[in-house]
Amino acid sequence: MPRALMKETQALFIQASRDFAATWPRLLGAHVVYQSVAFVFLTPVVALALRAFVSFSGDIVLADEDILFFVLSPFGFVAFVIVASANITLFTFEQAALLTLCAGERLGVMAALRDATRYLGSVFLLTAQLVARVLVIVAPFGALAALVYWQLLTEFDINYYLSERPPAFWTAAAIIGVLVAGLAGVLVPKLVGWAFALPIHLFEGVRPALALRASETRTSGHRVGLAAAYVAWALGGALFSAVAFGIGAGLGRWLVAMFQSSMLFLPIVMGGLFLLASLMSLALTWVQAAFFVLLTLRLYQPEGTSSPSWEERGDANRTVSVKSLLAALVAGTLVAGVTGFVLVDSVRMDDDVLVIAHRGAAGRAPENTLAALAAAIEDGADLLEIDVQETIDGEVVVIHDSDFMKIAGDPRKVWDITYEETRAIDIGSWFAPEFSSERLPSLEEVLELARGKVRVDIELKYYGHEEQLEERVVSIVEDADMVPEVVIMSLSQAAIRKVRTLRPSWTIGLLTATALGDLTRVDADFLAVHTGMATSRFVRAAHKAGKDVFVWTVNDPVRMSRMIGRGVDGIITDEPALAKRVLAERAELSSLERLLLEAALWLGAAPPERSPSTDVPPEALL
Repeated sequence: MPRALMKETQALFIQASRDFAATWPRLLGAHVVYQSVAFVFLTPVVALALRAFVSFSGDIVLADEDILFFVLSPFGFVAFVIVASANITLFTFEQAALLTLCAGERLGVMAALRDATRYLGSVFLLTAQLVARVLVIVAPFGALAALVYWQLLTEFDINYYLSERPPAFWTAAAIIGVLVAGLAGVLVPKLVGWAFALPIHLFEGVRPALALRASETRTSGHRVGLAAAYVAWALGGALFSAVAFGIGAGLGRWLVAMFQSSMLFLPIVMGGLFLLASLMSLALTWVQAAFFVLLTLRLYQPEGTSSPSWEERGDANRTVSVKSLLAALVAGTLVAGVTGFVLVDSVRMDDDVLVIAHRGAAGRAPENTLAALAAAIEDGADLLEIDVQETIDGEVVVIHDSDFMKIAGDPRKVWDITYEETRAIDIGSWFAPEFSSERLPSLEEVLELARGKVRVDIELKYYGHEEQLEERVVSIVEDADMVPEVVIMSLSQAAIRKVRTLRPSWTIGLLTATALGDLTRVDADFLAVHTGMATSRFVRAAHKAGKDVFVWTVNDPVRMSRMIGRGVDGIITDEPALAKRVLAERAELSSLERLLLEAALWLGAAPPERSPSTDVPPEALL
């Protein structure tokens, strides 16, 4: 950054900081009132709108690729723009309130919010036009990236490209990288150019579409300085957040260590830390929002003026009495205590969790082979998770990818060859030479291996070439007389609906990494979700709806313990032996030790060591 530009940006932040010092009480009041209104009224409205649009798609929920197909449809595109605009309007409405509060005549918090409410409809229109314009800019770059993907990364299964990274992968990555850089070069100046659209609309009465155009005109020739200011705002916020939470985590670890032997005070400490983290999060959000407004006001100039549209205004210095401080301290301690004991009550004491071997013990042997499945049984897995597809002659075989490139360097598709032809393909040497004899197993072989030892979780894989996969799987399971020992899951909602129609009483699950809508309303007995979706809140909602939650793919002890603590019912892992050890160690923990473990995981620290008398290493606690 040029020195002159750096000095200008520094001076701007100094001015904004003074403005913040002068107006922070009213800014804080407006933020608190806005957050309350958003929580009670605005957020549920957006959620209901999202659910309504999803219902128009014909499904209760959209998951994974269904989201993309829906958004690419005409109705889905319009719905996406409306819902995205509504979500962004939640943020923009607060900006409008803070702008109104800081600019023009002195207004109180409630008066500023009421004033901003009058513009709610037009702010939504402004946001919708902004979203639509962004999508128009993104669309050609996205189309070119999709074309590059289609031309260079679709000859073989995507897992081959991700694992082996051949020249085509790097070529595609380079081209897409250039496209992303090009998109940033076009989009960022546009976004900076629209920075004044909201104040122009609010303070000058310009209609939304014209406000965007007027903002582009007004910022012409000044966008480098504007971009520098907003980038500094974003980086400063990130740095401030990192430092604040780093100090908070360090303080938390020190306090937990100090009170780790007291079952009475540890919950109070944990409750206090939880409240502190919540307040810090709210404070950081408020400061970020306030500084964005103050910077915008310092940069924005109404038409025909040469100075900011507002004057600095100071609030009378406020003093806090000793009584007030003592009252706040007592109240905070009481709230912390109640919160802490609620947290303690929520700590899971009985880890009734299934260990589900992902494609067998894929950390010990080549995935989806009899060797990996036998290793998983040896490791004590509760279920074997396998993927099934059909060969050209209708045999149901166990394989994840659409071809053999990743596991054998063979480009042939599963659906283009016979089962006998697969028997000539070595699918084990890629993992280690001692597995060179491994061949593609059939579903019948896997069921026979598992009989009487372990249950089987069959994932139906679809690449657009299946013929009677559901019917054939049902027939094979019934012929093996293993219906009680089998569960079925798939990424495809259509597939699980078909299995439900064929066998209503079978245990069926939906596998997903992301979703729009209420996933707990899906007609499934369990939900297999990515770790990012498996929050405590989601798990509680799923359980309330009568559904189990499996989480994938968890291979390290820290995340295993964290997911178990959140109440999941199953851990899908490549390392079933490790998961069993984690569960065994958690079972030996006392209530205090379990509370310490949850505190350590929450604070990002190593778990507390067990008594020196134990011969179990500390890391096994996770």
